[in-house]
Amino acid sequence: MTDSEGPIPDIIAPGLNALFVGFNPGTRSGRLGHNYAGHGNQFWKLLAESGLTPRLLAPEEDRLLPDFGLGSTNLVARATPGAADLSRAELRGGVPRLRALVADIRPRVIAYTGKGVYLAAADRDRADWGVQPDSLFNGPVDVVLPSPSGLARLPFAEKLRWFCEVRRVIDAEVDTRR
Repeated sequence: MTDSEGPIPDIIAPGLNALFVGFNPGTRSGRLGHNYAGHGNQFWKLLAESGLTPRLLAPEEDRLLPDFGLGSTNLVARATPGAADLSRAELRGGVPRLRALVADIRPRVIAYTGKGVYLAAADRDRADWGVQPDSLFNGPVDVVLPSPSGLARLPFAEKLRWFCEVRRVIDAEVDTRR
């Protein structure tokens, strides 16, 4: 791996409303230094259309995420053509770092951008979309989202439904803390 292919720095700040957790950067993201930069990736459009950001951001504007109460990280730092290039052990190896990150910044919601991301972090065999029954990291609400990748087979409207769920959970969490 060359320096231009990763790792992509975490985009974090204390007290985020939501921390988005992906598998790892794709090769284009690694080359550009910005997550969710692949052609056809719908992450930024999903954020905007769900109301999580006030406008459509370009991947190059990812450093603005904390301004909107959002952050981004990955279980694995190295860029690959696809998540299938990662071993389960490699994914599980990223969990202690994620645990420490969550303890440090204390986000309200952890939004896993793909069911496989959550299953690897939780060391489980199955999960439903949406809010999970318990928190993996003692406090934040875990929400499982469909992958925003253009390769994921769910229609955009279905992906958007679950990104809107993140917004609903954030709004509910903010209301209960008032």
